[in-house]
Amino acid sequence: MDRIGKSHNRGCPEWSDAISAMVDGELSPYEQQRLWMHLQTCPNCRQYYRQLQAVKTRVQKTNWAALWAKAIRENRKLRKWLVAAVVLTAIVSVTATTSVIQHFRKQPQMTPTAALGIFRYHLLNPFEWAFNPSCEAGSSCMAKEKANVTPIRLGTQKGKVQSERAGVCECLGVPILVYLLKVNGHPVMLLHFNISTLPIKLSDSTVVCLSDKTLNCRIVADMHLLIWRERQNGFALIVPYGKVNPLKLVEQIEIPR
Repeated sequence: MDRIGKSHNRGCPEWSDAISAMVDGELSPYEQQRLWMHLQTCPNCRQYYRQLQAVKTRVQKTNWAALWAKAIRENRKLRKWLVAAVVLTAIVSVTATTSVIQHFRKQPQMTPTAALGIFRYHLLNPFEWAFNPSCEAGSSCMAKEKANVTPIRLGTQKGKVQSERAGVCECLGVPILVYLLKVNGHPVMLLHFNISTLPIKLSDSTVVCLSDKTLNCRIVADMHLLIWRERQNGFALIVPYGKVNPLKLVEQIEIPR
C-alpha cells in the first residue's frame, strides 16, 4: 500500500503499520478485531485509515490495461519487444511452473525452527478450533478428528491437560495439537502431531535418553527445544532456557495405550 506523505496524518506510530496492513487485507481476524477496537477510540487513526482507503480506491480506478494498450499501439519498438517477451515468458513459465508444483508437493516437516516459530506466533494468536482443555471428550474428539493423534495425559490429571489454552493449528499446513502451559509463571508449549503427515527433521541436535524416550535437544535463541517421537506420535516441547526444566515435563507426558 502506498504510504501517506509526511504532511498527512499517520495516526499513532504503533498502529500505522497495522492500519496499512488491514487496508491491504493482510491482517488476521484477531489482529483486525484489536485494531477496530483502537479505531473506535482514536480519531487520528480513523483519519489515517480513511486516507489509505482513499488512495487504494484511486489506484483501483486507474485503467492500467488501457494505458498499456495505448502505449503499444503508438510504439513500434515496444510491440517488437513485447512479442519477444511473450515468447521468452512462455519458455520460462514451463520451467517455473514445474518448479512451483514440485515445491508445493514437498511434505512439511517439523524442525526446531518451525517449532519455535509456532511458539512465538501462538503466544499472541489463538489457536484454530480452540477447545476447552478441561473437557476430556472435547479434547479427544479434536485430537483424533483434526490432528489424528491420541490425546495425551499430563501429570496426575487423568485424561486431562492443565493448560492456559489448547487447540489445533495448521501453521505448517498440517493439523497440530497445541497445549500452552504456564510453569512457574513462564509460558511453555507442547506440540503434538502425527509423524506420518508431519515427519521430524533434525540436524546438529544433542541426543538425550530418558526412560524409553530418545530426545533431540536444541537451544535456539532463549528457548530450549526437545523433539521426539513415540510410535506415530511426534512431540516438540518449547520452554524458556534456564527457567523451566523440560525433562521433568517430559516425564509427565503419557500416551494412553
